[in-house]
Amino acid sequence: ILSYSTIELEKFKGAVSSMKGALGILDNMRNTITNEIQTSNQGRQDLKEQVEKKFGKLKELMANEEMASQIALEMDGTGIHIRLGDNILFDPGKAELKPAAFPILKAVAEVVKDDFKQIFVEGHTDNVPIHTAKYPSNWELSAARALSVVRYLHYVQGIDASRLAAVGYGEYRPLVPNTTPENRAKNRRVEIYIRFNE
Repeated sequence: ILSYSTIELEKFKGAVSSMKGALGILDNMRNTITNEIQTSNQGRQDLKEQVEKKFGKLKELMANEEMASQIALEMDGTGIHIRLGDNILFDPGKAELKPAAFPILKAVAEVVKDDFKQIFVEGHTDNVPIHTAKYPSNWELSAARALSVVRYLHYVQGIDASRLAAVGYGEYRPLVPNTTPENRAKNRRVEIYIRFNE
């Protein structure tokens, strides 16, 4: 009986020692997690300030453009959305950038050139069918327009191609129903989403 009690006592001491060690590890883990959360929160706050600063500068630049009514800017926690009406960038049914587009896109590039993670460019059309030798559908037209913007940002403004992406949505993501000429004009657009480093 005495021998059995001694063995059980040793097991109990070992268990207590293990628990102390585990609690120490848990304390260290808790401290590490707390530090990571604080660092992450600080990073988010820094990102928010950075985005707000860029957003303010873009608003100033866009306000000076003659067709500012066709430019919309929005900001969220990770970046800036820029919506540009198609007629300030392109002629109807075409995907070559008009000269009026260059100062706007240059302003975008100058504000974000060295300090962003990704730029996504989206082309959108209304639902009026297009069928030409060059663009058999609105998909091709919207994709070609997005690519024109991406090409300009890369080849003219020197933005790293690995951080640029273009996509054509055609008529399939309208802002408003395509029920009036005014609504169709709103749906013909290019959207640029600038995602800043996190």
